[in-house]
Amino acid sequence: MNNVEVMQGRRGGAVKALLGSLIGLLIFFIPLSLGGDQATIPLVSLIGAIKGALGDSLQYLTLALTLLLCLTWGAARLTGNAALARYHRKDNALVGLLFLLGAVFAALLVFRIGPDWFLHKDVGGLALYLGGSVFLTVVVAGFLVLFLTEFGFLEFVGTLMEPLMRPLYRLPGRSAVDAVASFVAAPAVGIFITNKLYRSGHYTQREAASIATNFSICSLGFFALLASIGGIMEYLPHMIVSSFVINFLLAAVVTRLPPLSRKPDRYFDGRTARQGRDGGKPQGPILLRACQAAAERAATTGPEVFGRYLWEAATFAQKIVAYILSIATIALVIGTYTPLFEYLGLVFEPLLRLLQLPDADKIAPTVLLSIAEIALPAIIIAGGEVAPMSVFFVCTLSTIQIIFFTESANAMLESDIPLSVTDLVLIFLIRTLLAIPLVALAAHLIF
Repeated sequence: MNNVEVMQGRRGGAVKALLGSLIGLLIFFIPLSLGGDQATIPLVSLIGAIKGALGDSLQYLTLALTLLLCLTWGAARLTGNAALARYHRKDNALVGLLFLLGAVFAALLVFRIGPDWFLHKDVGGLALYLGGSVFLTVVVAGFLVLFLTEFGFLEFVGTLMEPLMRPLYRLPGRSAVDAVASFVAAPAVGIFITNKLYRSGHYTQREAASIATNFSICSLGFFALLASIGGIMEYLPHMIVSSFVINFLLAAVVTRLPPLSRKPDRYFDGRTARQGRDGGKPQGPILLRACQAAAERAATTGPEVFGRYLWEAATFAQKIVAYILSIATIALVIGTYTPLFEYLGLVFEPLLRLLQLPDADKIAPTVLLSIAEIALPAIIIAGGEVAPMSVFFVCTLSTIQIIFFTESANAMLESDIPLSVTDLVLIFLIRTLLAIPLVALAAHLIF
């Protein structure tokens, strides 16, 4: 290849990187006001429009997805079809049982069969709604995120952020994009990106597990929902800033503790990461290197990525729906109708009193509730005459705990990232114990 061809290739890559990244930034990060409505990012507007167009039929789509998953899993076990076997390569008998349970629950909820306590809008009704909502969000955002991942934006940000992310979090610079994607879309979208980059050799097992469990922050829209449920909308900006700062502080600690610190630095294909993975000290101005990395990455992107991303996002989302309908429904029943979390929360009451949080006895039972569903703590204390400072504490803490089985935990378990249920519970507890004093401090500074 002569010099002219090399220059033309770089120029073409730079143009693709610029156009593709601008489209991605517009979709994910630039609020627009359409028809006089409140400004919001196009991604959220698009997902909202699709939900509105589907209406009640979304619940039937959710049922169809779970039934289809049961059929393909059964066919993979009985027929030995190679394509189906690949699709269900990780799905053992227990997972198949969860698929079946998800389909049964979906059918009961869609056709309103069962006792009122099961069909309640905050139990089975919530699981059914979340199943459809998460599916649409992951499919749409998981497809459109290719403008950030395939056109050099990750390489650009990764090069710029490497000097910060490596020493602070022992992670590649591009992992910063995962956190932002979760913040503007949904935790499952951030996990989808992390899993894709792990499978393509950009992250080791330790890095992928650390990113998924520390940077899959709930979306901005969910912050607003929690503040609304708790009746503290005037403190929404304080919640967002406090959560963002504390999450990034915690990540620096949690990534250095077991079980994450014990995950091997081994890539998806079995390669072991070497200490000098970057091949020595980079040369040249960092901004120039970031632009070059983006252009080189964009130059390799072809039209086939559009079909691949759509398929991967849809299949990833389908299994999450089944987990939500099975695991999350059970978790919501336990959290709503049994005293289990209330008994577990008693352990935290002395600590909350020590931190001088008002109504410590009322908020202590909510501390561990968010592992079932992130909104449950706010729902439990809503209208219970709890001091605004303690409502702020409860809502903010739930956004920092990261792991909840109505979405993020199920997405992590469905991914190829080496995280077990035990890992997730341990990380949830570690994050909770470390976050409690920090969130209490933020509450005292604000109130």
